[in-house]
Formats: sequence, structure tokens, C-alpha cells
Amino acid sequence: MKNPFEKRNNNVALIALGITGAAAAAAIAYLYLTDNGNSTRDKISDSVSKEVDKLAKSFGSTFKDLAASFISEKANLSKSAANAVADHVG
Repeated sequence: MKNPFEKRNNNVALIALGITGAAAAAAIAYLYLTDNGNSTRDKISDSVSKEVDKLAKSFGSTFKDLAASFISEKANLSKSAANAVADHVG
């Protein structure tokens, strides 16, 4: 009869990790060692930078609104004066 409490060697995770690592290494080699990979990397970089700029603008305007509300509440200023201060700070 087999012992149900005996620890077994399960190498599935190790094999999956090896395959994933090999695929990642192949992708990096393609992006950095070929001419087509170079142009692909440039396209990816441009796309990512555009998205980061969009997010920065969105977070910047949200931050300015929050700062203006906080300044208006704590300093007893009008909302327009607080917006001017927040624009100067941000």
C-alpha cells in the first residue's frame, strides 16, 4: 500500500519556469539583436510614452483639483483663487 503522506517530487512548476524563461530570453534576444526587433522596440517605446503622457495629464489635472479643494477648504479662499494657487504649485 502506498503511503498517502509521502512527499512526491513534482517537477511541473520547474519545467513551466524553464519554458517561460526560454521564451522571455528569445523575445529579448529578438528585440535587441535584430534590425526588425530594433524598429519594434522603438514602436513599443513610442506607444508606451504616449500612454504615460496621457496618464500624467489625467493625474495632474486630478491632483490640481484636489489641491484646489483642499486649499479652498483650509484657507477660506474662493475656489477660483484656490485654483490659481494650485496651478502655480502644480
